[in-house]
Amino acid sequence: MDPLLALHVLLCSPESVIFKAVAFFLDSKLWFRLAAVVALLVLLQLLLVVGQSEGNQEESLAISVVFAGCALTNVVAFASFRPQVVALIGRRGLHPAEEVLRRLRRLSVRRAPCYLRWMEVNDRTLIRCCDLGIGCGVLLVMLVLWPQSFVQTLVPLIWLAAGWTYLSLQAVSGDFLGLQSDSNLVEVDALMALLSILARSHPRQALLVLRFFAFRKMLGCGVCKYYGSPMWQSFDALQVHYFTQPLVNRRSRWAHVWPADFHRFSVLATFLVEVILPFLIWCPWPCRISAWIGFNCLNAMINTTGNYGFIGFLNTMENLSLVDDRFYQLVLGADVDAWRLPRSTAWPFRLVVVCVLSLYVVLSLLPLARAGKGTVDLRTLRLPDVVTARLEWLEALQQPWKLVNYQGKFSGMHDFRWEPILEASTDDGQSWRQIRWRYKLNQGPRERLGEQRGGKSGDRNMLKS
Repeated sequence: MDPLLALHVLLCSPESVIFKAVAFFLDSKLWFRLAAVVALLVLLQLLLVVGQSEGNQEESLAISVVFAGCALTNVVAFASFRPQVVALIGRRGLHPAEEVLRRLRRLSVRRAPCYLRWMEVNDRTLIRCCDLGIGCGVLLVMLVLWPQSFVQTLVPLIWLAAGWTYLSLQAVSGDFLGLQSDSNLVEVDALMALLSILARSHPRQALLVLRFFAFRKMLGCGVCKYYGSPMWQSFDALQVHYFTQPLVNRRSRWAHVWPADFHRFSVLATFLVEVILPFLIWCPWPCRISAWIGFNCLNAMINTTGNYGFIGFLNTMENLSLVDDRFYQLVLGADVDAWRLPRSTAWPFRLVVVCVLSLYVVLSLLPLARAGKGTVDLRTLRLPDVVTARLEWLEALQQPWKLVNYQGKFSGMHDFRWEPILEASTDDGQSWRQIRWRYKLNQGPRERLGEQRGGKSGDRNMLKS
């Protein structure tokens, strides 16, 4: 066989031996069984915490960096939503929050955990909620930089305040905050509240839980692609991704016009990064750094060729949990002793935190199983039906609070996109001008010429391109 043809088959074809190995790994359900083994090992590490008054402080710097990064993500998320909140959900916005709250107030707090139900919601209130989230993020960053501060005991409450504020805004924002990244931020804030308590005495175990979160997130994204659109298994998905993604940018066209073989190779690389590399997290240090580099490269490619808000920044900060103190000592020359957390946690609090985190790890297997699109569930692990039913009930109970969320992006791919047509009038509706979407790859003739036409377009609100 021609060497070039053999290389093409190996890297750019569904007939690739590499892809067939990944497919066998997924079809055999081995991926889910190994994920359960990983969860069990993390649980064992957490159980060891109960009998130790103070653990190894080796990863204090690494966990502090992750705390600071996730706190900055809150600042970015709330600050980016603040200029939009009035136009989107204000009293004269596209979908006023007051209308949503009328329905939410009929539900119990358990089913609709939004603290705005107890407030008079107006434009000023919504802006103040964003300001509160920004303030919580800034304060958390400051407390990371000054770990010996006397208000360290308030850190868990600040994380919870930031998370509940974003959850409340999400509850009244509908589709405007309906992305996975929005639920992801709420889950991260709740997780950080618990880990900020555990990290005082056992930073290494706290870092392990964060690594499990990164592991479950990346693996779920890879699995859902394989069992999602057939375009992933045929290696055609990325030939349409840059065109059909929600919001393009000026680099989307550049990526879209690359050769087909580049897009096909990118599909194989995506499966390797999201399906295989997550398991390297639990291997020795060089393998874990390889996984970290792979995650960041994929994250950079996604977020430089499309507009996804703060999700890229959040993913980068979460993945910092894969780096330990040795990296910062080598690269930054940081003094680890200066970052040791102030004091250990009392035994009763530590026991409660360990129990909740253990439950979190176990429940995380349920949304991970959903990434398999019905091919696996807890029964795959041969758990008793009583245990499975109880865990499913607990997972459903927490869903309104978004503490454990499904992670699986880009599983559905299409070769077309639906676009809303935006038109503006400056003469009380006598004539209308279509507003051009920036950077779009399928710019129409009306958008190029800016033609005017009379009448309204109430029935032409969608365009299939």
